[in-house]
Amino acid sequence: MKILGIDIGGTGIKGAIVNTKTDTLLTERFRIPTPQPATPEAIANVVKEMIAHFNWKKAVGCSFPTTMVNGKCIHSGNLSPTWLNVRVDKLFKKVCKLPFFISND
Repeated sequence: MKILGIDIGGTGIKGAIVNTKTDTLLTERFRIPTPQPATPEAIANVVKEMIAHFNWKKAVGCSFPTTMVNGKCIHSGNLSPTWLNVRVDKLFKKVCKLPFFISND
């Protein structure tokens, strides 16, 4: 199975298409600097740009740099205080029009 994996970080947002059965990258890793300030809207737009780069049309797996409960940030981490209580999976789905699976990295 293939999935687009995206890692949200404090300095960069990285992505690649991954074979989940073999745990291998199927594409080169692509990196976009994390916007400053790293607000929910700004990060969501970079995630959308990442999806467009890979011309991806399916579900996306995303690691997120803060404590999550049921897709919601319960701590703002090193991004922006505006992330507190944001449902990341719903925000990214709304902006990108694709299903998201979010986990804490």
